[in-house]
Order: sequence, then C-alpha cells, then structure tokens
Amino acid sequence: MLNSRDITKFGLLVIIQLSWINFASHLGAGNGSVTTEEFFVKDLKVVLKANTANEIISAQLYLRGGALNLTEENQGIEEFIFNSVTLADRKYAEKSWNKILQGTGSGLGSISGKDFTVISLQCTKQYFDQMWEVFADYIMKNSFYDERTEIARARMLTQIRRQEDTPDVYIRKLAEEQFYQGHPYQLDPMGIEESISKITMKDMESYLKKNLKKTKLLLVVVGNLDKEVLRKKVSDTFGKISKGKYKPVFPDPVHHTRSNLKVVERDLPTNYILGLFSAPSPKNPDYYPMTIAIDILKWRLFEEIRTKRNLSYAPDAFLENHFANYAGIYATSVDPDTTVKVMLAEIKKLRAEKFSGKDFRNSVNMYLTRYYLNNESNVAQGQFLARFELAGLGWQEGEKVVEKLRMVTAEDVQRVANEYFKNIQFVFLGKTELIDEKVFTSM
Repeated sequence: MLNSRDITKFGLLVIIQLSWINFASHLGAGNGSVTTEEFFVKDLKVVLKANTANEIISAQLYLRGGALNLTEENQGIEEFIFNSVTLADRKYAEKSWNKILQGTGSGLGSISGKDFTVISLQCTKQYFDQMWEVFADYIMKNSFYDERTEIARARMLTQIRRQEDTPDVYIRKLAEEQFYQGHPYQLDPMGIEESISKITMKDMESYLKKNLKKTKLLLVVVGNLDKEVLRKKVSDTFGKISKGKYKPVFPDPVHHTRSNLKVVERDLPTNYILGLFSAPSPKNPDYYPMTIAIDILKWRLFEEIRTKRNLSYAPDAFLENHFANYAGIYATSVDPDTTVKVMLAEIKKLRAEKFSGKDFRNSVNMYLTRYYLNNESNVAQGQFLARFELAGLGWQEGEKVVEKLRMVTAEDVQRVANEYFKNIQFVFLGKTELIDEKVFTSM
C-alpha cells in the first residue's frame, strides 16, 4: 500500500534510501569486517556499526518522544523546526547548502513520526568530514528567521491542504485518526493546519531548548568509520548539548472492542478500502509471529483478490513498527463489498486452518529472503538498530531478529491471528452507494 508516510512523512528519505541502495551495489563489493558497539560521548549514547565493506556512511540522530512530546497546539513543531532549519540563512545560504549536497552526492533530511524524529545524513567516506560539519550545523545552529520560517510554514500548509487530493494519503490519515482516537498518538507529528498556522519562532526556540537533551537523543552510525574519529566528531559538536533528565516513556497499546466503519463519499474512478487493527509492537514477543502472519496474509490477498478474481490491482496487508502499533489490510476496487468479503474470508481461514510444515517453512524462508534484501543498505541497518534501542530492548535485540523469526511456529501464527486479527477499524473512500456497511463490520 502507498501510505502517507511514503508520500508525506518519509518522502525525502525514502527517495534517498532507494538511491543509496542502488549506489551501495556499486560500492559494497568485498568481504569487509562488521562490528557493532555502543559507547557514550559526554553522556550522549552512540551506536556504531563499523562496516568496512563499502564507503557509505549513514548517521542518524534520533529525538525520542514523537507524539508524546506534542500538545494539541504544537502538533508538527518538530517537523516545522527542521524544515525551517534547512532554509535558515546561517552559515550556509540555501543555494550553497543545496550545492554542497549535490556536489558531494550526499543526502540530509529529517522525518517526524509517531515514535520519534530522526535527522539523517548519508554520504561517502570521502566527504564525511565536510558533511559532518553540515549535519552538526543543521542540528546545533538552530536560529530562525522571519522570511525563511514563513517559507517553511507555507510549504507545510500547502502539503497539509493537499492531503485530500491524494486518496492513498487521505485514507491513511483518516484511518489513523479513527484508530488512535482518544490516544496520545492521535496527535499528528506532521502538523495540522491550525497548529502550523500559529506556531511562532519563539515557540520553536523554546521547544528545542526544552527537548534537545542528550538523554533524549540517540546517535546511530553505520559505515566504514573509526570509533575514535567518530568519538571526536561527536564530542566537538554534540558534546555541547546539555544532559537533561529524560527517561523513556512508552504509550499504552490501542484496544478496540468491535469493528467500525468510517465512510467518506468521493466521486473517484475506484474506491479505497483501509482497515487497521491492533498489533504487537517490537517490544512484544508476539511481534515475530505477527510479522509472519501478516506476510502470509499479504500473499494470500494478492492471490485471491488480484490473481483469481481481478478485484484489485494491489491488495495489501502490512504491519507497522510503532510503540502503539497497528496492522492493516488495504485494497482499491470497483466492487468493494466483494473485495472486503474476500479479505475477511482469508483472515478467518488464517485463524482456523492448520499449516503444513513444509508450506509454513517456505513462507518463513521467503520472508527472510526479502528481509535480507530490504536491510542491505547502511541506512536500513541504522534504522533497524535504532528501532530496538529506542524501544528499550537494546540494539542487540536487532541481532537476534532472524533467529527469532526462524523460531516462529505455525501454531504461533494461528494464535496471533486469533488474538489480533479482529475489531478492524475500516475507512471507505469512494462511492457509498456501492457498499453494505454490515459487510465491513461482520467480523
């Protein structure tokens, strides 16, 4: 499914990541050594995965808290801050900033999400010294100026107002609003029109002063880089940040007691269907069997809905990685009722049937093949380590993922399917005369 993170929240870095995966195929030849370790630099935690197999370096600085940092009034403030910083007329004017990035083939950007904000740098080792200076300046020298801040505000407001123009973005927004209703994650890290219109430069400066603390930060670096070189870089730049007293806080999981349907009338060439349901987070041992269960459902939906019935071009099932997590099913179709009936029938089948040992192992092995491919790049490896560290499990948990996925049994998959594949919160976007609401809420 093409979701709002892909288009809106993660647009810049998804493009960067895809290009760097391709780039890595040219630079990543050879059998280099790989070691992962953690250390503190003046109270800032650093995780370094030193990989001598290629010349790409990925540095990711995470600001913990995500939606838990926000209020109704300042939704989107972290996204606004770092959008403004990229435009700020400080050491680098915007043209010279872009010239440096283009001239070195580097990437620099930020993402604000439900769980955290991340500022990310990708460059080759050849340009690391120069790009680290830009990276540090981007984070540390956060002065705001009227003209540049207003440009960033205008861009964000335009993006927010255009969400309804792209059905995939709009239905994801509607679905998350419905799923997280009454939960801290109902606040939007990308901002809403009312909040972005009112946030001031003083608000942003105060917010950074309060939240940019070492105890709230995590730096993850992956690439061909010496530990002592990195230690000095961090000390000379981020060493100036005050320590703070932040202790990680995690949101409660979301629970729904029945299925629901939100209907939005739109005269569209096709109809959009998205259903979200509660899922275990990476902190929960059920995350591993849930991963396999969703992958099996994904391919069954493709077979039954597209291949056999031609009801939808790209039906999907997916699992997110949030601390208050959800999974989902998605399709576009001119025959929405029939499509949903097939979706729910496949879920019921997954909950009821016994898998054969060989077929189940094949499903796990197919997933692991894609898992390896998806985590080849240094960017992806850094994100992976950070996910478990930020979840409070330690980055070392990421080293055990393949082992834990291999330990998943068919009985585990059936168990989590029965526990989680229910009380689906559906959103329908399209021609409402084509649907029977009881079909959506029948399970």
